[in-house]
Amino acid sequence: MSMINENNHPKIVSKIAIIGGGVSGIAIAKQLSHHNPIVFEATNSIGGVWKHCTYNSTKLQSHRRDYEFTDFPWPNRDNPDFPTHVEVLDYLHSYAKHFDVIKNIRFNSKVVELRFNGSNPHKFGGIGLPHDLDYGNLLSGESMWDVAVQTNDSDNIQWYSFEFVVLCLGKNGDIPKIPMFPRKKGLEVFKGKVMHSLDYSKLDQDDANQLLKNKK
Repeated sequence: MSMINENNHPKIVSKIAIIGGGVSGIAIAKQLSHHNPIVFEATNSIGGVWKHCTYNSTKLQSHRRDYEFTDFPWPNRDNPDFPTHVEVLDYLHSYAKHFDVIKNIRFNSKVVELRFNGSNPHKFGGIGLPHDLDYGNLLSGESMWDVAVQTNDSDNIQWYSFEFVVLCLGKNGDIPKIPMFPRKKGLEVFKGKVMHSLDYSKLDQDDANQLLKNKK
């Protein structure tokens, strides 16, 4: 990997970047560990939705034996109870620690832009996927992707260059989605506080009571 300025070409490139440190991100990092990938995680922890998008009462909706890595079984996999989100998160941390994945993760590093920079987009199908290579050899040997990263919510953007990028963003990210309302029938009419359920779930008991105090 090489950090680059937007107007300069990188002289040194690494092979693989992984965007997202959730379940898929840490699994891919383990599988590609021989390439020493860099994982960009926007938050301060691995775990994805199990860390940032759960209610206190959230549990896995299937048996733990149906939700485990094939090379890292649950320590108590015969327990018939459905695991809580805390247990799932502990399991993911144990997996990452066991396979030494954490060393590859850059926390508080949010990818804000991704650019295809291949020299021959027709050869690589315009997305960096070589048509003439099999699935076991997808690295082109040249810089294909420029990745812009914002660190610790700062205004500074750092650019990096990679041969291959793996997106592990998931479809249940931690960005609250407020629905669209018809004009004059939405947030501008309602004078109270508008809060997504994700944000409400993060309140402790005192804050929740204060929010609901004197409300009808």
